[in-house]
Amino acid sequence: MKPNVTSISRRRLLQTGAMAASFAAMPGLAMRPLFAAEALSGSITMIKGPHSADEAKFEAMIINDFKSVAPEVDVAFTTYDWANMNAELTTGFASGNPSDVLYLVDLIYPAYAKQGALHDMTALVDSPDWAAERAHIPEFAWALAKQGGGTWGVPVLGAVYNIFINKDLLAKAGVLDSWNKSYGDMMEAAKKITGNGTYGFSARTRTGDFAFWDWLPYVHNAGADLLNDDWTACGLQGAEAATQFLIDMHQAGVTPPVGSMSTQEQFDLFKAGRIAICHGETPQIGELVANSPAFEWDVAYAPPGEKGQTVMGNFGILSIAEASPNKDAAWAFIKHWASGPQVGRFAEQVNLQVVRDDIVANMFANSPAMQKVQQDFVPRVKGIQPHPQILKMLQSIWPVAERAYRGELSGAATIEEMCGIIDGILKQ
Repeated sequence: MKPNVTSISRRRLLQTGAMAASFAAMPGLAMRPLFAAEALSGSITMIKGPHSADEAKFEAMIINDFKSVAPEVDVAFTTYDWANMNAELTTGFASGNPSDVLYLVDLIYPAYAKQGALHDMTALVDSPDWAAERAHIPEFAWALAKQGGGTWGVPVLGAVYNIFINKDLLAKAGVLDSWNKSYGDMMEAAKKITGNGTYGFSARTRTGDFAFWDWLPYVHNAGADLLNDDWTACGLQGAEAATQFLIDMHQAGVTPPVGSMSTQEQFDLFKAGRIAICHGETPQIGELVANSPAFEWDVAYAPPGEKGQTVMGNFGILSIAEASPNKDAAWAFIKHWASGPQVGRFAEQVNLQVVRDDIVANMFANSPAMQKVQQDFVPRVKGIQPHPQILKMLQSIWPVAERAYRGELSGAATIEEMCGIIDGILKQ
């Protein structure tokens, strides 16, 4: 899950107990683990980046429930800072005494797996006594937890990168029902709306703001990807036209100036009613629910491309450190954390998506937008390829996109230059 701390409204905090009760009432989803843990003992530590200012409180709920069935296991929870997660995790692994259970996003775990810092969990997740639980996690999520012949964690949470729309602006321009039928329709809508301090379209453009998340759906819609099928070379060929479209959008005067605004600044402009079609991410829904803007809004995804209509998402997995001296307790706790009642309650508390398919019908009853994302968007997700150098590739190619958005490169030249960088990294 991408680094982002979500604000939780007081009303949603008061709903925490009600959410727990609703999950407990689901058939077969009582607040208890789906395994026997009474014989376990010892202590373990879990480390995770915070998805809420109340992260410790929410984790304590999960740990307390685990303690009721594994009373001889002590679980300590700690956090890393999202901005420094690689440095903090690397220090932990180098110490020889890392946390037993680690929440790792799909951008960074592959490098640790290749280094031998993570325990290969293939035998654990394929165990017959966990087969029913494993089946509730779809294969696209498992694919994000696999590389190099191993499975390095259990997929639990995801952040979806959606588009926010100002329905009032789109309706006033007469394009509410047509803006997302094609890229051309989106360009036309953006042009009709732009003017007098209002922009028709917005996407992140700066490397430090993870702007590549807003670009990748268009790449995937063109049938391309960062790497080819066997990860031996660049796979971006075919995304030239899609990239050119985004260049044209930024050169058409319908967006904020390239590089001029952070992610939050663009979202603030949307909340102020001055952007009609704004790329964002689902944790931001909490801001809109807590402080309703003076217009009608909704969530959407990019128009269809030549080969599909996808949604970008990135995901977090729960892994076990290879150096952990108590892998049995670590695995029991991961099964507990990943179970329907626990992960479902946590996801609702922090406005994230789950990858389990057995609890989604009962989630986000008080947030239609989140429910829409969970039920309609997640099945369209095409995530990243978990190569050990994937983060380096994304960070290395994005300055090329920034130049392209400023009008310095064509779509074809952008993809050619990006592929040169990616192929160079693969040869290292």
